Amino acid sequence: MTGSGFGNSWSAERLFAGPGETRERLRRTDWAATPLGPVETWSVELRAAVRTVLPSEVPMLLWWGPELVQIFNEAYTRVLGAKYPAAIGEPGAQCWAEIWDEVGPLAEQVMAGGASTYTENQPLYMLRHGYLEETYWTFSYSPVQDEDGNVAGVFVATTDVTASVLGERRLETLRQLGTVSTAGGDDPLVDACRAVVRVLGASGQDVPLAAIYLRREVVDGPGDDAAEDLVLVGAAGVDDDGEFRPARIPATDVTQPVATKAVTEVRLCPLIVTGHAEPVGVLVLGISPYRAFDDAYRGFAELVTAKVSTLISDALAYEFERDRAAALAELDAAKTRFFQNVSHEFRTPLTLLLGPLETLREPTGDESPADQRDAIAAAYRAAVRLQQLVDDLLDLSKAEAGQLRPRAEPTDVGRLTADCVSMFDSAAVQAGLALRADIDEGSGPVELDREMWVKIVLNLVSNAVKYTRSGSVSVALRQDADRLVLSVTDTGVGIPAEERERVFHRFHRVEAGGPGSGGVGIGLSLVADLAAALGGSVDLDSAPGRGSTFTVRVPRIPAPDGVTPRTDDRPVGEMTSSGDVDQREPSAEAAASHESGADRRRILVVEDHPDLRAYLTRLLRAQGWDVDAVADAESALKHVAARTPHLVLSDIMLPGRDGIDFLRELRSEQSTARLPVILLTARAGTESTIDGLNHGADDYIVKPFQPSELVARVRVHLEMSWLRETLVTDSELETEQLRKALDTRTTLSQAVGLTMAAFQCDADTAFDKLASYSQNRNVKLREIAAEVVANFTAGTDRE
Repeated sequence: MTGSGFGNSWSAERLFAGPGETRERLRRTDWAATPLGPVETWSVELRAAVRTVLPSEVPMLLWWGPELVQIFNEAYTRVLGAKYPAAIGEPGAQCWAEIWDEVGPLAEQVMAGGASTYTENQPLYMLRHGYLEETYWTFSYSPVQDEDGNVAGVFVATTDVTASVLGERRLETLRQLGTVSTAGGDDPLVDACRAVVRVLGASGQDVPLAAIYLRREVVDGPGDDAAEDLVLVGAAGVDDDGEFRPARIPATDVTQPVATKAVTEVRLCPLIVTGHAEPVGVLVLGISPYRAFDDAYRGFAELVTAKVSTLISDALAYEFERDRAAALAELDAAKTRFFQNVSHEFRTPLTLLLGPLETLREPTGDESPADQRDAIAAAYRAAVRLQQLVDDLLDLSKAEAGQLRPRAEPTDVGRLTADCVSMFDSAAVQAGLALRADIDEGSGPVELDREMWVKIVLNLVSNAVKYTRSGSVSVALRQDADRLVLSVTDTGVGIPAEERERVFHRFHRVEAGGPGSGGVGIGLSLVADLAAALGGSVDLDSAPGRGSTFTVRVPRIPAPDGVTPRTDDRPVGEMTSSGDVDQREPSAEAAASHESGADRRRILVVEDHPDLRAYLTRLLRAQGWDVDAVADAESALKHVAARTPHLVLSDIMLPGRDGIDFLRELRSEQSTARLPVILLTARAGTESTIDGLNHGADDYIVKPFQPSELVARVRVHLEMSWLRETLVTDSELETEQLRKALDTRTTLSQAVGLTMAAFQCDADTAFDKLASYSQNRNVKLREIAAEVVANFTAGTDRE
């Protein structure tokens, strides 16, 4: 090759001068043995190109002449790998034989006078480290012209982007694994594993083979014991025959599976899940034969394993929750069946109860005693109440089973609602409440399930009356063009904010009305279910002390023209005024008593249920005792303050202050500290009994009780109380204070002296006579003394 500027001054030592092992190699190369010839003969253009390439920090290669002889800088040496140092002065096609099909045409294009080239992220499989390596490059080819304008060589500027390309590709694999769902399918765990294998199978360049084994119990044949093996559940990148072997690996001898034809190295990655002592399985990852298993590759495999372990953990958790939900659903279904069966079984004995009781309630020629009539009426009301609870349980079971289906029929909803409200007139009067109704009669009959509507109205109004101690209950029905709006407002105790969200939950009871308010938490839940079955909803607006408003909204569907609603049926689920509402006696009942001789014992009954209160009163009066009855602790305390009874029989569950608080109040006062108190409760069990006795009760009786047992216990405690008080009284009469009183000139001492004179007795006998007068007349001793002195003084004055 010729050109101007020849000179011996441009030797290899001078042209390749500088630090670095690559420049040293360039200086020691026998360039005369290459197509370029001795350095001293190189053209100005070649020397200038060399001086441009060598100082660059970017990997640069210079191809010169038709053979594309290679000269490169220090940075490019790292690109060559094992091809260095043989690549120095070597023709490009010889050095890069394995990739020349991809890069050779580009170089030839530039040498032929074509434009420069620029290539991004070009995959090239190079032989640099003893194996065919997958690499990615961004590079440009630029022409170098001689003084005649002909292309004499090619500048190659290159960047290794392998790490970036592999990183993005592997990140996408991890992202795809993140989209695998662990829900759904008959076997979520196996389904998730197979989805993982499909994702890894699509990433064949990084994971040429993927398989998942899960720990399973396997029985090889009849009569064999179950063995725990690792069983193949999914594989990708298998042999040509479509199978991956082995299908099972003994869990006690985990060995590397047989490699496929395309993969010579695999990694066994244990799948570890929190809560399991042993790995739940093994992930088999094939290692690409075109990449070294370096730190980056190892980190990718670990991330894949961690992600698969997380997916398996999620799938196991989903399986657990699904099985748990299925078990709960089965339990719920069993509970529903139980309610249905028990409710149906209750109907037969209820029928046998209600029939005869209804007959006994009918008037006959022979008038029964009043107590007997009251007992029959109370039994009938209790049976009706039990029937209502059975019906509610049946409706509840239907709601839970999704079987509450309305049977719409033409209905005069205004009249039906008014009839339901009127059923509470008596209960409202007895409770001292104003019951108001504002019923919109509407423009005609509507299509509505009568039974469901009646149960909604009865439950809401019953609740309002039950929890309203004073004030009013208002029921309003508005018929808009497309909906019915029923609102029941009371001035009762109200419902706390924290309870409002749960007030419609099944079996949830709000204790705002006190523990004695009754109920089992079905009513409001049933109202919500019935309103939903009618296509509507129920809302609550309430605050403690301000009362509550329940609002039911259901669609209003006009009945066809000319259709007349039924008018002969009474409201479904008819209940008496005492069915579910307290029969509150007038306040005079608390003060009522049966005056009798001094030897009759007085008993105070505290029970909020009206029928049970009446029953206890009749039972105890039949024994010849005086009985007063009240419904709550406050009334009982007032009664005790006015007239102390000889014994108190109190229920524990009372509205407002309960029986335990009432007992504490009695024990805290000196005048009632020794008053016998018997507690009644529906809570059975030793712990409940001990709890009542620890609070100072004299006895504890569990409902239901035998009447004879209750009477016997009351009698025993009355007799023990009388004996105790007699001993205390005798002891008090002998105290030093009384003896001193006899020696003083008080009214009492004057009365004693006058009695001694009148009866010719000593001081002790005279004092005993005055004390006896005091007890017989139930008058204080000092008042007796004053009366004796006054009578004597009056007689003296008359004389």
